[in-house]
Amino acid sequence: MYKHYLSKDELENKINEILNIDENFKIISDNEEYFTIEKKDKIIAYAQLEKVEATYFLRRIFVKKSERFKSYGTKLVNFILNKGVKKGDIVVEEFQGLEGFLKKRGFREENKKYIIKDIEKKDDRKKEGNKALYSSVFWNIILAGTKISFGIIGKSKALLADGFNSLSDIGTSLGILLGMHFSNIPEDEDHPFGHERIESVIGIGIGIFMILTAFELFKGGIESLVKGEFSTTPSFIAIIFAVFSSVVKYFMYKQKMRIGLETKNSALIADAKDSRNDVFSSLGVVLGIVLSIKVNPIFDILIGIVISLLIFKEGVHTILETTDTILDKQDIEFIDEIKNYIHENTDIKNVHDIYMRKSGDRVFLQFHIRVPKNMTVFEGHKIADELSLSIMEDFEFVKSVDIHLDSLMN
Repeated sequence: MYKHYLSKDELENKINEILNIDENFKIISDNEEYFTIEKKDKIIAYAQLEKVEATYFLRRIFVKKSERFKSYGTKLVNFILNKGVKKGDIVVEEFQGLEGFLKKRGFREENKKYIIKDIEKKDDRKKEGNKALYSSVFWNIILAGTKISFGIIGKSKALLADGFNSLSDIGTSLGILLGMHFSNIPEDEDHPFGHERIESVIGIGIGIFMILTAFELFKGGIESLVKGEFSTTPSFIAIIFAVFSSVVKYFMYKQKMRIGLETKNSALIADAKDSRNDVFSSLGVVLGIVLSIKVNPIFDILIGIVISLLIFKEGVHTILETTDTILDKQDIEFIDEIKNYIHENTDIKNVHDIYMRKSGDRVFLQFHIRVPKNMTVFEGHKIADELSLSIMEDFEFVKSVDIHLDSLMN
């Protein structure tokens, strides 16, 4: 459980508890704020932040000895960056032995200090994600143009089909870009739950486009087989561009997967996997063209039909996945993870009626907990608020947590 104390007076009842885990703790000034991680209402880590005008100084961060090497220090810093400092710089002056830790958290060395500047402007996740997607759109335009053009010039239906596959990838990347843009638009009076669900609308549109593209390619391939139009042998130049496509797609896959994992962007990771599949698709085109040249031109048409079926499969998968989001399909594993999180970090014994609703890549949670019937409204409300904040901090894709309080039966 994360807690934020705005003054030493609010922390007064916890000072002895902090001294028990850190005998060197001391209050420095009246302009300090305190951040803690607590298990079963017992402090296991704390951070001390002092505000001087528009600058925040991280004076001390400490984790209980028995709880170290479990990323609690990282979690505290993330909590401060996300919830404690909304505007200004954050500075660490005493950092002996923490240089590596601070660098990994985004701090930069400057004038013998470690600093993060302009907290409110820090949005690496969106910037890095956009950078990868713009690159993806650019290269897919190049690939689609060259493969469609040289599929026609080189008389290869397989390369032509692979070109339309790259064309559909442009739509996918643009859809993710639009989704990321709209997901960052704040809630308003007409849209109190935000705008993230437009990603699902865009996803269905992309899925339909992919299915229509696949249908036209499949239809053309079947017509060529029925009419016996497979006497034309593809030229060698088609192989060159199929190999070129495989190489480009591989590097696109590596870039998007790296950024997706670093920023925990599920949409980008999914797009990276699609690029990986395209590597094998383009290699299949190479095989089809080689077999067409060496054995029989019919292989070029057959590979084109196979690619059209792969595009159809991806289109159907995209529609089904986005439909699950619109229909609020429940993720049982995630719900069980929330239950375990509450049981491990709080004294709450009874949590039930957990439901989730997805909007884009964001999750809205609601559930019931039971508290002692003699507990005051203020105490119960405080427990719910702190639990909500902790869940949203540790599960960054959770946008909102709505907790209903029930009383214990005895």
